[in-house]
Amino acid sequence: MSKIKEILRLKNREGLSFNAIGKSVGCSHNTVKEILHRTKEQGLTWTMVEKLADDEVERRIYGEKKSTLASRPEPDMEYIGRELRRPGVNLMLLWHEYKLNHPDGVQYTQFCERYRKWSGIREVSLHIKHKAGEKMFIDWAGDTMQVINPSTGEILTAHLFVSALGTSGYPYVEAFPSKEKENWIAAHRNAFQHYGGLPLILVPDNDKSAVTVACKYDPELNKTYREMAEYYDIAVIPARVRKPKDKPKVEKSVGDIQTWIMAALRNMQFFSFAELNAAIKRKLAEFSDKPYQKLEGSRSSVFLEYDQPALRPLPSVPYEYADWRLATVNTDYHVEVLKQYYSVPYMYARQKVDVRIGHSMIEIFQNGIRLCSHKRLSGKTRQYSTCTEHMPENHKAYIGMNRENITEWAKGIGENTAELVGKIFGRVRVEQQAYRSCMGLKRIVKTYGAETTEEACMIALKAREYGCGYIEHIIKSGAVKKQVSPLVIKHGNIRGPEYYREGVNMNA
Repeated sequence: MSKIKEILRLKNREGLSFNAIGKSVGCSHNTVKEILHRTKEQGLTWTMVEKLADDEVERRIYGEKKSTLASRPEPDMEYIGRELRRPGVNLMLLWHEYKLNHPDGVQYTQFCERYRKWSGIREVSLHIKHKAGEKMFIDWAGDTMQVINPSTGEILTAHLFVSALGTSGYPYVEAFPSKEKENWIAAHRNAFQHYGGLPLILVPDNDKSAVTVACKYDPELNKTYREMAEYYDIAVIPARVRKPKDKPKVEKSVGDIQTWIMAALRNMQFFSFAELNAAIKRKLAEFSDKPYQKLEGSRSSVFLEYDQPALRPLPSVPYEYADWRLATVNTDYHVEVLKQYYSVPYMYARQKVDVRIGHSMIEIFQNGIRLCSHKRLSGKTRQYSTCTEHMPENHKAYIGMNRENITEWAKGIGENTAELVGKIFGRVRVEQQAYRSCMGLKRIVKTYGAETTEEACMIALKAREYGCGYIEHIIKSGAVKKQVSPLVIKHGNIRGPEYYREGVNMNA
């Protein structure tokens, strides 16, 4: 989903503020405000925009692309630095004076940002009071635990997923054998179930399971994580790189987990991840019920009083994990996915598409629009899932050669050719997948003659090799003497065999 679509979704479906939306998609609140204003001017609704391709949405909102505007006049930093030393002078006053002289100058946020970079002012910490049920902070614990394989004695590394809610700090912890995306998504699903509801915003670390390209201002989420967030209608605002203060709740929880769970279980041995997670669950309950040191209540009691009532309800069906890949459509309008082939409409041949790989379905998209879906194929052998409606008209006409007429043609060549054609059709799932091999066989007959092809098919059948390449190799290697079709002269004055056959019938 493009940033424009995401901005519209978060505003129309989630009702987030301009600042929250800007942080989620990686742009300023002024940009968010402008996009929403332009959308309203064009009379576009979220229901309409959701069905449009990304580039079409951008075209309707901004029109055709124009040349970039001239750069805005830069503030005089030396002057600003001197004036700030005077009593009562601040950046807001200096910005108003700057805008009087340069109406097309930068806005206040960029004015301040430029001055901070110039002056090298050190950042200060800000205590943020989180709203109940608003944010869920997420991270992997730095330290790991161990699980022993009871069959081999192999020691497996256990990575701990840790999440915490903003108001109560109420945590969830689960051990996984790796930090792969599938485990990352499963951990989120389990955390939502543990809390019994959904937060409004996720604040993950810049781990590769969540973020494809880490950036201070514009991090790029991986497609699977973005899709999961959209499924649950949750905004994602990753923490900045090397900025632990952006997620203090989970950082504090990770430290506490290392003490009250990992250290507490240090002398125990676990022989499965289920056994380890059961022990973690018991210790997690004890830790959550511990009273705060300086506040009244515990993480559990504050969670039940504030966070849980503010969480949104879970969907009836949890999100199903799916991986995303970029692929190129082959010239035969099929996409290769995990050594299996799936058709797309022929006009997308040689184009880039996005492939969503689910447990049971393969879905193919381009520019945010779903082109088609297929039931996922399984097995070690290469298979094709081909829809007839994806084929061009001339290919459909070529399929006018169906199994019946191809078989009749093969019988005219000989018994071995007919049997080989039957083998070719018998090894494919969809009839159309055999046509190419049959066309190759017809070419061999045309090139080397029917008798030679028939003998080569007999040898191929004995070897259980049914490919055209193998048959042609047999002929070229000399295993079958190449037959040359006799030269037939066609002329109006030359009588053909039909004439004499008819004469025989007449005498009879």
